[in-house]
Amino acid sequence: MEWIQNIVEQYGYWAVLFWTFIEGESALIIAAAFAAAGILTTWKVIAVAACGAFLGHLFFFALGRWRGEQIINAMPSLKRHAPKANMILDKYAHWSIFIFQYLYGTRLAAAILFGTSSISFKRFFLLQVVNCIIWACVIYSAGHFLGLAAIHVLHQFGLWGLGIVVILLACVVGWIYWHYGHQKLKAQWDDGADKKS
Repeated sequence: MEWIQNIVEQYGYWAVLFWTFIEGESALIIAAAFAAAGILTTWKVIAVAACGAFLGHLFFFALGRWRGEQIINAMPSLKRHAPKANMILDKYAHWSIFIFQYLYGTRLAAAILFGTSSISFKRFFLLQVVNCIIWACVIYSAGHFLGLAAIHVLHQFGLWGLGIVVILLACVVGWIYWHYGHQKLKAQWDDGADKKS
């Protein structure tokens, strides 16, 4: 366990910065759990996560301004999410900046789409400052709570017990998402795509 702690202390913040630049919820939740265990520092995790997400949004927004349509058409994963992102952009305008932050898998496509839209860089910049700070605090809070629960399970049942609980929890969350959230979101996006076509 000591070698894990040393690796996390040495590279943890860099890992959070890198992964939040791309997507980041899982890395932030894990970092928050380590902060709950006293290995990382709370304010540093939140600050690094907010900075990583902010820099990522600005980078992909700039890509959108530069070559948005070409990038989306060249990347199947972005092209697949583009109609969904466009539908939310049309429906919620600038509030969609906050909405996309919590729709896993659409954030990069959304940032590129914002780059191709009429929103000004200044407005996007200011909204993202607020957005990324709120997001980092919300996701950190969830991860911190899970970290405290994991510490309790670890003390009670050991490492094997914690592993079993994590696997069971992942299965339950995956089942709930697949049977409820996934189908509902897919139906809404399909309806929106049908209306636009």
